[in-house]
Amino acid sequence: MTEATIEWDDAEETIIRMTFVGRFTWEEFFATHKQGRDRVEGKSHRCDVIVDLSRGVTTSAMPPLTNAKKIIQDAPDNLGRFIIITSPLANIVLTALKRLDPALSARVLMASRLEQARELIAKERASASK
Repeated sequence: MTEATIEWDDAEETIIRMTFVGRFTWEEFFATHKQGRDRVEGKSHRCDVIVDLSRGVTTSAMPPLTNAKKIIQDAPDNLGRFIIITSPLANIVLTALKRLDPALSARVLMASRLEQARELIAKERASASK
């Protein structure tokens, strides 16, 4: 069973963080994703998403590449970047997605820890404001 949490990562509510610990199904992932999407959609400013999968693993046989693509396509208009703190499976899926659909996956970055994810967002925002 998974422990899935969703919370704002900053006081300004511009970064939302979803964390998965333990075994999760894609249904649980999609339910958590919907909560995050609803929070982001309710904001008038850009929001970035950090998805921490480093301590989680899916138990479902559903195709992870198809699911990752579906989540990216379902993103609200004010969504900036998805930063995925990877597990081994997530890293494989995201690498494959980048090869198969470079335009769609351009919104996705990978990190190995939370601090790195925050740094990537800060760099991306700084370069976008120039």
